[in-house]
Amino acid sequence: MLLRSPASWSRPMSPAAFIDANVPVYAAGRENPNKEPCARVLMMAAEHPRSFVTDAEVLQELMHRYLASGRWALGREVLRSFAEVMHDRIELVHERDIHLAARLADNHPGISARDLVHTAVMRRLGVDRIISADADFDRLPGVIRLDPARVDEWGDSVLAREGEYPEPR
Repeated sequence: MLLRSPASWSRPMSPAAFIDANVPVYAAGRENPNKEPCARVLMMAAEHPRSFVTDAEVLQELMHRYLASGRWALGREVLRSFAEVMHDRIELVHERDIHLAARLADNHPGISARDLVHTAVMRRLGVDRIISADADFDRLPGVIRLDPARVDEWGDSVLAREGEYPEPR
């Protein structure tokens, strides 16, 4: 199951860090400085699922990117693999998230709608850290961007200690 069930919507997830779409994109992409660090982030998410969360908009972003670039065969695999790694840690986007994103847009021109939606979902969940190569997140108050290129510096800080976060259902 990709999305949390309606019964779990009211249960706080309290994950340590949100994973942005560019993490699986870089991990699956051509050789670049972010490829290996992003692959490590995904390995951490697979090994410590309670420490990470993403949202359905990230999956849509992956689909859009690969369909628009004519690389859907690769994109389908990236989407499937990422959804499998994030099993039960993919948050729905609610109407109130969109309203908050719209309010954020009033004060933060130049930030993409997708980044604002991710930020709104993070605020609803009480998450302040996002793993992303997108420096636009540095311009949003209350958001701490963890650059995947520096995973050696912050990696241990996002891992949940035993019993700290609820088990995914």
